[in-house]
Amino acid sequence: MLTKAAKLYNYNLSDILQIKFSNHDRYHQGTIQEWVEKTAAGQLREYIKSDDVTQQVEDGELELRAHLVIIVGSRHILLWDMDKEGNLADEPRLVGMTSTWGTSNK
Repeated sequence: MLTKAAKLYNYNLSDILQIKFSNHDRYHQGTIQEWVEKTAAGQLREYIKSDDVTQQVEDGELELRAHLVIIVGSRHILLWDMDKEGNLADEPRLVGMTSTWGTSNK
């Protein structure tokens, strides 16, 4: 029987975005993509549009680069960019996979 991590190993970006949260998860619902679009993006948007951050950007004290970093399982890392107006990029980038997969884990 394959472990959950082993099943995730060959997932591509589209597959990862459609992973559903467990019904037992109190804080997340739906798929990863739905959670980002309905919850996480709004939280990041509120932060980058806050008075404090906006003032620092206007004063030149801060160069704004906003990203959601999502680690799926123990292997996939998604990076989802947001511009300074609070617009989420159309889709994230699959920026990496942690460590190489050893044969002892298969």
